[in-house]
Amino acid sequence: MNTIIATAWILALLMSCFAHAKELRIAAWNLEHLNANGDEGCVSRTQEDYDIISDSIDSMGYDVVALQEVKDVDAARRVFAEEDWNIEMSKRAPMKSSRECWGFPDRYLQHLGTGFAIRKGIQYERNHDFEVLGLDDDFQRWGTDITILEGSHLRLLSVHLKSGCWGPPQDEDENREETCDVLRQQITKLVQWRDERRGDEIDFAILGDFNRRLAMSNDWGWNLLSPSDNPLFLVTADIEPKCDSRYTELIDHIVVSSTAITRVVEDSAREGPRVGEHPDHCAVSALFQF
Repeated sequence: MNTIIATAWILALLMSCFAHAKELRIAAWNLEHLNANGDEGCVSRTQEDYDIISDSIDSMGYDVVALQEVKDVDAARRVFAEEDWNIEMSKRAPMKSSRECWGFPDRYLQHLGTGFAIRKGIQYERNHDFEVLGLDDDFQRWGTDITILEGSHLRLLSVHLKSGCWGPPQDEDENREETCDVLRQQITKLVQWRDERRGDEIDFAILGDFNRRLAMSNDWGWNLLSPSDNPLFLVTADIEPKCDSRYTELIDHIVVSSTAITRVVEDSAREGPRVGEHPDHCAVSALFQF
């Protein structure tokens, strides 16, 4: 009789665990120079632009969004309503120098920050920013670091790496040597963050704008981040980019640890959709089990 009771108790406990399991759709989205004031920065915005992005966030069912190219909390609030979302932005100081926008000599670049939008009701904690990713350059972005505390914990790092070294054509361009060196240094810093998380024995994901086509065969960036004897997993590897016909390979990615890959729901990774004329990046996302 005691065996029967014990078996029943174990089954009840397992059923309770499954009943309380949840799935969260976690995304990475470069929102291209998002400012609170539509006339600031390199990309003009109208109220329609903000509304289209906000509606897309709701329609795609995002629960956590790793942000890139967002000026500050006020900018994020234009598309993530305060009653529904918590916002965490990098504490990197604004750039010290003014830079003209590319192709727009009368407009000036605003602060480009990383961060997270987390739906209210989801438990999380803020970790220290990953400052060394900025390489002591006031333009290069820091990583924003949070831990989702729903059930088994998941550490998340939002990143935006150096632009301009996307693949082999840039690797072979002497004029891009310095750019590619900066990107290599940043990826080396991510390896450091990766190893620290493995030492903590916690599942993790690095997500955002890597500015590198990591899914390319034998890519040096991916080989650095995910060596054969210590592999990570590229959740976005099987996404066929369709959001913008100009781009055939992704530079925005979701990378997870070897333990976290078991939490990713099969065939749940997806891109986009395109929302209006802006942004030029489309979100990438996947479902994670908690």
